[in-house]
Amino acid sequence: MRVHLNTACTPKATTAQWLMLGLLSASACAATAPSGTGAGASDASSDGKAAVGATLSYSVENSRTILQWPEDEWPFHCVRLSQQLSGQAKVDIPLCNKIEGRNKIVVGNAVGAGVDFTWDAFKALRVGPISWSLQGGDKFWGVTPKDVGKGTATVGPHFGGPCQTATTKATGLDEWHFTAPATLDVTVALGEAAQNSVAIIKPDILVDHVTASGNAGKGGTIKFKYTMTQKGMYIFEVNNTGGGAILNCAVYVSADLPLAPVEVGGGAGLATNPSEAQLTKFRQKLLDLTNGERAKVNLGMLALDDTLNKIAQYHSEDMGANKYFAHVSPSGEGPGDRAKKFGWTKGIGENIASNLSVEGAHNGLFWSAGHRANILGSGYKVVGFGIAKDGGGSNMLVTENFGD
Repeated sequence: MRVHLNTACTPKATTAQWLMLGLLSASACAATAPSGTGAGASDASSDGKAAVGATLSYSVENSRTILQWPEDEWPFHCVRLSQQLSGQAKVDIPLCNKIEGRNKIVVGNAVGAGVDFTWDAFKALRVGPISWSLQGGDKFWGVTPKDVGKGTATVGPHFGGPCQTATTKATGLDEWHFTAPATLDVTVALGEAAQNSVAIIKPDILVDHVTASGNAGKGGTIKFKYTMTQKGMYIFEVNNTGGGAILNCAVYVSADLPLAPVEVGGGAGLATNPSEAQLTKFRQKLLDLTNGERAKVNLGMLALDDTLNKIAQYHSEDMGANKYFAHVSPSGEGPGDRAKKFGWTKGIGENIASNLSVEGAHNGLFWSAGHRANILGSGYKVVGFGIAKDGGGSNMLVTENFGD
């Protein structure tokens, strides 16, 4: 019996959370020189301080997006981002630097230590085209700000979490590469035992795998090389032996302006275990979300299977009743054992998630490379879903079982 394990858990919260799968503390990835530019000529200005035709460049460093422009004589600047997408309200975001003479704006997880804005400022943005303008002014904005540059760019996704933990550290996963192809030569020092198969989300949403060499045990070191040939954001994921992510790192190759955060939506959670009517609704929603992702890459649609629904529901309810979150129960029962208990003899893959909504659970799983490999598994034909209340809170414990 083939068993593929993966785990995702998002924090208990009542508001939207930015995805930080399996990561416990923030530590910076290596950084490279800024690259990538959106540019356009501005209107002529009679003020000698205006750097007519200024350009906006952007890069990623230490899990932050940096917007930068050429220095000029204006002490303060604002970058204004405007986005008008079909069927959506217009978005207009003014970003003003607060330090005299500083020709950049830094976006990160928390304001301070050089970060000017958090990702919350950009939650209205969507992947797609934007217009930008750079305005210069004096300290008190006593005159009408001058447009010193304007142009267009394309917003891309940004994976807002840190790319390594205090105990698992990587070298060679530079966050920004300007041109493709770019080859990474990566070394990972492991704080816990890991799988030697590294999962990689590619810009085309498909998942690739590369086998690492070395000692994958706790305290060991693994190495791998990978060549990125597509434009966009890659996510590299190393999982522990239980299927939990211990390294999630985004790398950008000739990328669009990475400002749209990868979002795991909030929700109301559950006060009690769902009724049969609620289960039917939740399962259909998860099926629609799963098949929607598969349709993007021309994979066959999955059908709900009653036996897999029972296996998944059994595990979700067991996790809730016994207050644990893992593929293997405290009694030692794993996915293969559960499949056997319910008479399932074909291949099976399992994802589990904890979130305040089924949409948030899906998003969390889909933005984890190992889980996405199950969701987009080409050999799978059927699926089952289980949803139960977290025994220690209001989160939904979601189990997904994929079958041949």
